[in-house]
Amino acid sequence: MSSPSSLPLHSAAAAAAAKPATTTTGAVAADRVSSLSFPSTVWADGFLDKVDLSHQAKQKDQKYEVLKEDVRKMVISEAKTSYGDDDAVIADKLRLIDAVQRLGVGHHFKTEIEEALGKVHDVGEDLFTDFDGKGTNLYCAALRFRLLRQQGFSVSQDGFSKLKNSERRFKEWLVTDEKGLLSLYEAAHIAFNGEDILDEALSFARNNLKSILPTHKKINPSFRKQIDFALRVPAWKCDQRSLARHSIDNLSYEDSAQNQKLLTFAKFDFNVTQNFHQHELLELSEWWRNIDVKTNFPYVRDRLVECYYCINAIYFEPKYRLGRIIATKVWMTLAIIDDTYDNFATYEEVRVLTEAIQRMDVRALQELPDNMKKVYRAILNLFDEIEKEIGRARPTFSVEYAKEELKRLSQAYLVEVRWRDEGSVPTLKEYMTNRITSSGMSILSTAAFVGLGPEIATKEGFEWAASSECKMMKAGGVIGGLQNDIFSHKQLEQKRDHAASAVECFMKEHMASEEEAVEFLTKEVSCGWKDMTEEYCRKKQTTFPIAFADVMLNVAR
Repeated sequence: MSSPSSLPLHSAAAAAAAKPATTTTGAVAADRVSSLSFPSTVWADGFLDKVDLSHQAKQKDQKYEVLKEDVRKMVISEAKTSYGDDDAVIADKLRLIDAVQRLGVGHHFKTEIEEALGKVHDVGEDLFTDFDGKGTNLYCAALRFRLLRQQGFSVSQDGFSKLKNSERRFKEWLVTDEKGLLSLYEAAHIAFNGEDILDEALSFARNNLKSILPTHKKINPSFRKQIDFALRVPAWKCDQRSLARHSIDNLSYEDSAQNQKLLTFAKFDFNVTQNFHQHELLELSEWWRNIDVKTNFPYVRDRLVECYYCINAIYFEPKYRLGRIIATKVWMTLAIIDDTYDNFATYEEVRVLTEAIQRMDVRALQELPDNMKKVYRAILNLFDEIEKEIGRARPTFSVEYAKEELKRLSQAYLVEVRWRDEGSVPTLKEYMTNRITSSGMSILSTAAFVGLGPEIATKEGFEWAASSECKMMKAGGVIGGLQNDIFSHKQLEQKRDHAASAVECFMKEHMASEEEAVEFLTKEVSCGWKDMTEEYCRKKQTTFPIAFADVMLNVAR
């Protein structure tokens, strides 16, 4: 297996970490561009010119197909009959499904996994709940809970109450079951609001796993890496490509022929898929070079690869090629818009630009200052390109939803510029009403919806995602907006003119310290994840196209 490329996963906050001071009054300052301090892209021009596409040809290779069929047979084995009460058979099945999903190949076997987990669910809630401190029951019980819940099956937290003693504290032997503790930690992240047992289990498992890492010398090195990775990014909140890349190297396997087949297929599939991605990056790099950012927008972050990687985290499967192309172009255009509002233009300039965006009409160019015309042309060109890209294959109404989201986003950006120039610090409620939109959750999700295809991307789906009833969209805005604010407060916000962040809004409103503000906002992020999780799991139980919910979950990730 050739080593998959190490593309750094940069969050929106990290990408913004070098934002410079901004001139906010009068005409555009002559030295404004020269004062910017964004580091250059780390990817040299033409780094994709030698993309090896040979693996794409191998996708149809007999070896690949044979391996794929072997894994399919592994997943569906025993599926023709009920599992009955054979705990060992069910435990093996759960381990296999977990490995298949972590290794990034679960999308090949969605129907088979759904059927297998349905049979596990039918056995009942009492499975693996005889917690006596011996064997693997905690590991399997927590794994069963996590796999079933994320698949949309109804499962209760109540079984984990047996982990507590008569004093309602977690039993002492749990600390010695490292594998079970990690499984419990991962399961507790798929909690709904009000599930106190899972909240307590998460805190208990996290604290003890943290204490294990530096002190427990007998832990297998690969398992130690699994713990460290999970503490940084639990599986439920991790994008699938990062999880797969980590798991290929660090999942612990029994040295069986079956497990080796699975691992071999996962490596093969990763490289086949990665070559598709590299080819797409080559196409996108040509598009980005034609925009000539260094000349036309020298104040803008040059982060094509990082943005593509994040879009890749929304949907990585080869069939979504067009979606990744479209969504990456949208994100890079948003970078131009964001940095124009945040780092370059005056309030009056972006006010006129915002009005032009509301019209989305080429005739509005005449009313714009010269330095805003290039930005507006980039926006108009973007949507022209998207309509050409989708052609007859997809209904063009989807593009109109993306335009509407961009209009809302530009208005939210303008509010933040006004707050910045006025030195206003709004209440946290007022701030979050605007921040949920300015986080970019809605526009990025909607852009990704466009690439789902006409069979999935229906008006019903777009209307649901755009409605106030869509809890996932709001939750994603909370998660993204607050995570960004918490991260960037010390790194960035005190070093330049800026709109007040959520941290500052809370501090002023409640006369609180920075530490208290971060603690409160971190809890709000946790609540956002619970809202996201609960709504997602409920959608899995309906006939609604789950691809819309998948997109929103992955944008949050």
